[in-house]
Amino acid sequence: MPTRTLLRALLLPFHTAPLLLVAIFALLLRFGLHAGLLGLPILLIIGSWFFKYAFVLLDHAAEGRPGAPVLSVEAANPLGEMRPLAYALAAAVFYLGTEAIGDLVGPTVLAAIRLLGLAALPAIIATHTVTGSLASALQPQAMVAMIVRLGWGYVVILGVAVGAGLLGSALVLEGDDLAFLLRIAMLMLLWLAMFAVLGTALHERRHEVGFEPEHSPEQRQRRDDRDRDRERDRIIDRLFAEYRAGRLESAWQTIEQHASQGPTPMAEYEWILERVAAWPNTRLANRIAQSLLPLLLNAQRNGEALKVVRARLQADPDFRLLAAEHLLRLAELARDGGDRPTARALLEDFDRRFPGDPARARAQRLGQELTR
Repeated sequence: MPTRTLLRALLLPFHTAPLLLVAIFALLLRFGLHAGLLGLPILLIIGSWFFKYAFVLLDHAAEGRPGAPVLSVEAANPLGEMRPLAYALAAAVFYLGTEAIGDLVGPTVLAAIRLLGLAALPAIIATHTVTGSLASALQPQAMVAMIVRLGWGYVVILGVAVGAGLLGSALVLEGDDLAFLLRIAMLMLLWLAMFAVLGTALHERRHEVGFEPEHSPEQRQRRDDRDRDRERDRIIDRLFAEYRAGRLESAWQTIEQHASQGPTPMAEYEWILERVAAWPNTRLANRIAQSLLPLLLNAQRNGEALKVVRARLQADPDFRLLAAEHLLRLAELARDGGDRPTARALLEDFDRRFPGDPARARAQRLGQELTR
């Protein structure tokens, strides 16, 4: 994970929404801890909401959404986000199961098993986030596959988790100089930072883990492409209506107006020509090609220019360029590429189309060369 991305993930809990939530929850937790039995419901509710928000933050980062999320009513619903409860139960089962075999394997092996379980927990949560199935995430092969796909990102995740754990332990055991309320808030921010880093790692490695977030460069490109295609269909529908009515001059004005408003006229002429090239009346396609070809030549896209010329000559043998210089240049390019028939077709009636042009002698020499 790039350093800049890691910093962005670590700073995600410090946005306005998470900070407000942590401040309010820390106050309520402090009140609940000092209220005895009467504070127990507050502790349970606030604790439940906080752990639910951690998963909301995880999903938010994994989806690549901007900013930081707020805790919605749906997420706070006791029957809404069930992942914290599911993981609490899974952790309890894991702890009791390892405790049951503790006498058989000994304390060292027992500690190693539990340490491996903690190290695998981010992979389980990541797999659950991607697949939506906790049962699938608990399968050993799924955990290993997720670790491999996250690559060095998983090392970063574990490093952040270890760092947060050490800092959290220091706050609890050696943080007497800090206000109790501040210690609670810092512990909550450390917990959220771990989930933010895990979600960000999933987003960064989305291709490798097979995850399609709702916000990504690919998704934005697909949305942009859909919007572009809809706009292009609208333009082609208008052009076809004018074409069918025989209003070719009006259709050409529509094309010129659109090309002048697009990012580059060359790109706009290209896709419009591709869409209208097969229409029976070749006049409109020829006129687009006549405007496109000089732009392609100026951009030194000679191969594409020759491809356009060949297609237009095949559709209409009388197709020619408007400027003698451009026509000669294409004829020379065709000759140099070994396409002598295209070069000869372009020069066939040069004298008639460009009488008195200064390039006439050059065209004659090229024509004589092509006939040998």
